[in-house]
Amino acid sequence: MSSAHPDLPVEDLGDVLLAPGFVDVHCHTEWSLSGGIAPGPGFGRWLRAFLEGMVVSGWSGHEAAADLGVLAAVRAGTTTLCDQGPLGCGVDAATAAGVRAVVCLEVFGESADRVAPLAERVALLASRAGPRVAVGISPHAPYSVGPVLWEALAAHEVLGRVPWTTHVAESVDEELAIAGEGGPLTEAMLAVGAGPRRWPATRGASVVARMAAGGALRDGLVAAHCVRLAPDDPAVLAAMGVRVAHCPVSNSRLGCGRMPLEALDAAGVIVGLGTDSPGSAGAYDVRAEARACEVLHGATGSPPSPARLVELATLGGARALGLDARIGSIEPGKSADLVAVRPGHGTGLAGDPHEALLRADSRVLHSWVAGEALLRDGEACTLDAGRIEALAGEARRVLC
Repeated sequence: MSSAHPDLPVEDLGDVLLAPGFVDVHCHTEWSLSGGIAPGPGFGRWLRAFLEGMVVSGWSGHEAAADLGVLAAVRAGTTTLCDQGPLGCGVDAATAAGVRAVVCLEVFGESADRVAPLAERVALLASRAGPRVAVGISPHAPYSVGPVLWEALAAHEVLGRVPWTTHVAESVDEELAIAGEGGPLTEAMLAVGAGPRRWPATRGASVVARMAAGGALRDGLVAAHCVRLAPDDPAVLAAMGVRVAHCPVSNSRLGCGRMPLEALDAAGVIVGLGTDSPGSAGAYDVRAEARACEVLHGATGSPPSPARLVELATLGGARALGLDARIGSIEPGKSADLVAVRPGHGTGLAGDPHEALLRADSRVLHSWVAGEALLRDGEACTLDAGRIEALAGEARRVLC
């Protein structure tokens, strides 16, 4: 390699593991200040407290939160993220940081009247996005976006072609809400003046079945959570080209259950890892999600191998976002999106490198996107961490 490019500098990184940069397939950087705002478990109960607790967060608060969330992701070795937020503040945050990102603007409601202003906002965000940032949309969830609006979004000449993300089959509370059977999620939505949306189907139909019947599933859609799946649902998701973001920490903390990873793998569904937000999970750390994935599925006797966990954190995420031709693995022709991790104490470079890469005591030292350094010795190169943390602290005090 060096002989083929004698003009390029060579840098000795010492005893580190060099891996593809981590890919976070589902996060909410605008909610990086929400840790501890809402208690769990119980999804409907949590959502009500979350909505009531975050209502005072103004525009500047969302901007400060997005900056802090992206900073945390960079420190954790994430080089690509898929962000969802009501204002799209992740566009500016990701552009400033230099990470790759797909930032999807959230939309809520039922009326098709929401389509035109959403398209204008998406166009504005796209005009501000850097070359590594794409802008898409996120019909938030079937309980918060009804079939009429979903269909109108898909029919729009621009919005129908941008990246899409959503939340699917996250909890039993969601099943009750979209079937019109009440429950904690219905109560949470009514408390903020937004009744849950209905997806008609035969009684007992799963969320995936209702969405499929309503024409909401589409090729390339990234569906987060997918915990409450009926036996036939993985095959339906695979046939429709839906990709899944597995968020084990959030699912566990909210008591939603365990996503059937084995069934999704068997059906050929593309799966990556997502960190969600501190409101329900951790601190935008894909490695922590991989470790949680191992524990969660290991409890059933079928833990993913360390190699599979690393794949979920890298190439699986790249595939989920449709970026695997460019990132997700280290091979000729792909971009130099890389992370360097120092193995934990007593680990060294012996043994399974995948296991060493994911260990909690292994430290993320450096990262690069397209060869540009984002992290050096654990410190962000492209962001003013002190300023970001100070502004985030001020915004957090408004919430608390």
